[in-house]
Amino acid sequence: MDVSGFMHKYYDWAAFEVFVKDLYEGDGDVTVQRDITEVDRYGARRQTDVKIVRRSRFHKFTTLVECKRWKEPVGRDRIDVLASSIEALGANNGAIFTTSGFEEGAIAYAKGKGIDLFVVRDLTPEEWGLPGRHLSLYLHVNAAEISDVAFAAQATLLIDEAPSDSKIDLALNPSQALDPDFDLFSVKTGERGMNLVGILGDAHGMILSTLGQSVGVFDDGKEATLEINARCEIDLTRTPFRQLRLPAFAARIERIGFRLRAHISQSAINVDRGANLDFAVMVESYVSDKRLLAHRRAGDVSIVFREAEDVEKPAPADEPIKIGSLLHVQCSPWVGLGDAKANRIGVTAQLLRVVVEADGKKPQLSLVAEAAIAA
Repeated sequence: MDVSGFMHKYYDWAAFEVFVKDLYEGDGDVTVQRDITEVDRYGARRQTDVKIVRRSRFHKFTTLVECKRWKEPVGRDRIDVLASSIEALGANNGAIFTTSGFEEGAIAYAKGKGIDLFVVRDLTPEEWGLPGRHLSLYLHVNAAEISDVAFAAQATLLIDEAPSDSKIDLALNPSQALDPDFDLFSVKTGERGMNLVGILGDAHGMILSTLGQSVGVFDDGKEATLEINARCEIDLTRTPFRQLRLPAFAARIERIGFRLRAHISQSAINVDRGANLDFAVMVESYVSDKRLLAHRRAGDVSIVFREAEDVEKPAPADEPIKIGSLLHVQCSPWVGLGDAKANRIGVTAQLLRVVVEADGKKPQLSLVAEAAIAA
């Protein structure tokens, strides 16, 4: 039994009749009755699955409905039976609801008799929105922190007496990325250019993205965290903007070495889009070609209808998410790792070098080494 949709709940004729009756309830000033038997104008007894009487100020409009929860398509003979009941009981029109479709020729015949034909079916994956009702995905949340920052630089003293501590007090945070004290100057023209902390943050993001993309689903998709330790370097030799001016000295920076510790935190995402619904189905008219998506939330009485959009349009350029897809979320360089612990630890086999090229305040970064993880 297919339980990916909702029609399995209406497994027999009685349940299906109640379902169709519910579709008509609340549609204006109507009286809806199920499984009634009446004596027609010729004295014969006739049974109707669902009878709908709609009233206006001056008129009464009666619709007779047959419900066929069948495995086989509904034939023309059932249309004849319903047409006979409409005439004998003085009804205005009729409809047949089924889950199995209609035989060839039945649709044109029904149009001539003023009878509408409806198929009730489960939604397709496209109508749910790909990949369908049930989502089963994996999520990697990637974060990293930088440590052991070391500079390959030449310093020029700007004051008479050298300070006892000449280290560069550098911290990876957004405030320093906007601090003009960490702007780099051109060694050719003296012009102010890009920010050193901003470059470090951009390099952090580029390396973390490369590491994250190199890791697929691991540990059979279980919730786990993989730690990757990488030796990294920022190469400033291809840009003239590599002079940092501090109160005591000016540093001509060639390279910046550091260690990056990254965490790939894995979790599974399982979502049932229909979990809070009593049902969600498509009701298709084979006479008017109208399609209505009908759904009812669990615990509600009323059914919500909306006209279905055309799903047979060209697919977008981007590939839709597929079952088992891996989604990546990358944290900002300013987030860090905190006290998070890893289940597994890996080390990159190569130095990851980020080359900086810039003529002004907008640096161009490129990663010249691929991450090779030994876990």
